Amino acid sequence: MFAFILLLLIATPFGGRAQDNQPVLPLGQVVEKVACAQDPNQTYALYLPSTYLSTRKWPILYALDPGARGKVPVERFKEAAEKFGWIIVGSNNSRNASTQSSIDAWNAITLDTAQRFSIDEGRVYAAGFSGGARMAIMLATQCKDCLAGVIAGGAGFPEGVEPSASMHFALFAIAGTEDFNFAEVRLLEEKLTQTGIAHQVEIFEGRHEWPPSSVAVNAVAWMELKAFKRDGRSLSPVLIEWWNSRLKQAVELKEAKRFYDAYQIYAELNSAIKGIREEVELENEVSRLRNSSEVRDALRDEQQQIRKQRDLETQLINLIVATQRLTLQDSSASSDRNTQANDEGLDAYTRLQAMLTKLRREAQAEQDSTTRRIARRVISGQYIGLFERGSNALQTLKRYDEAVRFFSLATEVDPDRAGAFYYLAWAYNSKGDRKKSLKALQTAVDKGFTDVAGLESNKAFDSLRNDPQYQKIVSGLKEKQ
Repeated sequence: MFAFILLLLIATPFGGRAQDNQPVLPLGQVVEKVACAQDPNQTYALYLPSTYLSTRKWPILYALDPGARGKVPVERFKEAAEKFGWIIVGSNNSRNASTQSSIDAWNAITLDTAQRFSIDEGRVYAAGFSGGARMAIMLATQCKDCLAGVIAGGAGFPEGVEPSASMHFALFAIAGTEDFNFAEVRLLEEKLTQTGIAHQVEIFEGRHEWPPSSVAVNAVAWMELKAFKRDGRSLSPVLIEWWNSRLKQAVELKEAKRFYDAYQIYAELNSAIKGIREEVELENEVSRLRNSSEVRDALRDEQQQIRKQRDLETQLINLIVATQRLTLQDSSASSDRNTQANDEGLDAYTRLQAMLTKLRREAQAEQDSTTRRIARRVISGQYIGLFERGSNALQTLKRYDEAVRFFSLATEVDPDRAGAFYYLAWAYNSKGDRKKSLKALQTAVDKGFTDVAGLESNKAFDSLRNDPQYQKIVSGLKEKQ
């Protein structure tokens, strides 16, 4: 599957000169859509630092968003790009729904940028969020040292791939405190250490999302330090400035008695500077904090959070599977067996609703707490899991009854999110239930759905275009914009 990628990456002339017929692109601002010269259907968002000149070579970061939103990662990384002099590229075609779409997007944007810009072929990086992070890591493992590093947000290695000593790219892994993949990212650190892969794990206050700009700056700075170590150069003034700012932040956190947060920064700096210069006091500070009761308690609490999260996830999954007995009874079974299955399904459904109600109440608490973080991780994880299974049933397998079940459950797990209601409307209409489709679509709008263009271009709703209720929904949406 990845043979073509490998061939292309070897042949790609990174650092190539721009073609004469290509338009001049603005510097120091985000360009939302650049069409690839050889395939205009493949586009990317772009940030060129304001200091960009074709007479020198530049590091480049290719970003893969799970929903083909190239502008999002470019916006998050533009501060880092300007500060450290990186080119940032975000594919508008790579998406979770299709591995092939991500491969095609990668091939297109790497080829096009190689022809347009002056790229340092030893400083090529990939970034990704969620499924995009898994794809970025997959590309790094398959292209045999074509990437210097990967910045992975909200997910770790793809299924079937484990960290290995043969992997030479550096990895900066990121997760939010309320990310349902928090446990996966945090536990990845031990495996990376065992295999000797240069790495850093950073946690930010947030959910399952692209990291904020401040974390993006830290990730790029960390990669810069790795590059300085490899090339044996002196630290740049901008990197020293970042270092001092980060160190000051750690000191302030320590003075505020936020010892665990301070420890995380000290440990990150100590890891990043090793092999570049000796920082004895920094290493001693890391050791002192690691052995403090505050940090040991925080680490223990983190492990307890992970165990609790996994326990709740297991309970929810078992209840969700059990509720399927309400709709998936064996038609050839005896009446007694049907009755028993139905009773068990109803009991599971009752317990599922009680558990979801409790989790939603905990997730909506005003004050941050371990309980709130766990509840938000569990709810979000189950919602995304059901949503992805529903999307696969709807768009790939064309199993519309199955899609309705998954999206219906997703709306029950998190009834405040509009997306599942929109896809539920899509699934209902695909199976010919116009009434339920319109009801779900109206609910999606009530919950905040605003994508009029997406709705009007979705052929699955063509049979509803002349329906007065559908037209009323669309008119209301347009009035809000």
